[in-house]
Amino acid sequence: MSTVSRVTQVDRLVDLMREHAGRTLMFHQAVTERVGLGPTDMKALDLARSESRLTAGRLAQVTGLSTSATTAVLDRLERRGFVERRRDPADRRKVVVVATGRHDEELGGIFATVEADTRALLAEYSEDELALITGFLTRLNSGAERLTRMLTTQRE
Repeated sequence: MSTVSRVTQVDRLVDLMREHAGRTLMFHQAVTERVGLGPTDMKALDLARSESRLTAGRLAQVTGLSTSATTAVLDRLERRGFVERRRDPADRRKVVVVATGRHDEELGGIFATVEADTRALLAEYSEDELALITGFLTRLNSGAERLTRMLTTQRE
């Protein structure tokens, strides 16, 4: 493969990833509007559903939000009945955030469709291609997390 062809291919991939990021953002915006949340609130809710001992500090760490912004997100989610703050049974000094399950059925249906479509697409790839894609996305996600952390620590 020539250098020009590789450069062109990399440029095309970067453009497609940018488009995918935009389409994903718009999809998540549509989902969050359906249930009356903002995108940041929805991502915090996702974390509350997936981490059994989510604390406000952990939420701030993984989202890059400031302490006050994290508190505001949790206040909104709690007010709307999506999460509850509870004392950690293992350490009564800590407060954990627990999802209440509100809208799980509706959200589950939406995301079940996304998962089914994704699995159908991935079924077209070989095991070696899946390993390549997995490695690429793992590294891409790590880079995004690192850049987010860098940007959010610069503003503090």
